[in-house]
Amino acid sequence: MNYRVGAILVIAIFITGCATQGINTYKYTDNAPIQINNEIVVSKPQSQVWDILVKELSKSFYVINNIDKESRIINVSFSSNAPSEYVDCGKTHRTYTQGDKTETYNYDVAGPAVFKLATARQEHLSFSNYIVIRREVTLDGRSNIYVAPDEKDNGKTIVTVNTRYILTIKVKGDAFAQHINGNVFSRGRLPEETATVIFNTNKSGQQDLGDGSKMTCFCKGKLERAILDMTRGEHK
Repeated sequence: MNYRVGAILVIAIFITGCATQGINTYKYTDNAPIQINNEIVVSKPQSQVWDILVKELSKSFYVINNIDKESRIINVSFSSNAPSEYVDCGKTHRTYTQGDKTETYNYDVAGPAVFKLATARQEHLSFSNYIVIRREVTLDGRSNIYVAPDEKDNGKTIVTVNTRYILTIKVKGDAFAQHINGNVFSRGRLPEETATVIFNTNKSGQQDLGDGSKMTCFCKGKLERAILDMTRGEHK
């Protein structure tokens, strides 16, 4: 075999070689909602507890929207880029396998994540096609704090915290094609998708996952406990 013939055969093999398309696996696991105590009795009169709460809230990351002492309601709002500290939406386990290599991704659904997905179709036998997905999750909400004198003992105050949680999940993606020789080429950006889950203290919210199953979210009680602690002058 002369050099020219050998080169032609190598080129032919290079052109007709098949790239291995990736394979995905996916499993979502939810957690059982927990019941949290969002009410306490404070051994101080209502006016004193009210003043303590207003002072402590003004030093916290909450934004005070409305204060109505006659109605006994303080309304505050908040936002967080670390939602998994405050809410639980279960966990996800993913794998991406291409040939003899497997990449594993485990993450809280209420937290950010980056993972790889194989596309449903392969553009050419010489290319494997995949998408890199980026999840960005934020949490917003409002809390109503009810501060009322204990009807059985005016020297005590009942404080109740009810919160509306709004969890927003943004999903972005970039498509790529990897040639059998290892070179990677961009195939453009996918349209951004957004999903919102809304739920209240001691209630759960659900979001359809598109495969017949639902994602369940509920609060962990961290925000409620933090506000209740403020009534004792225990702001953290």
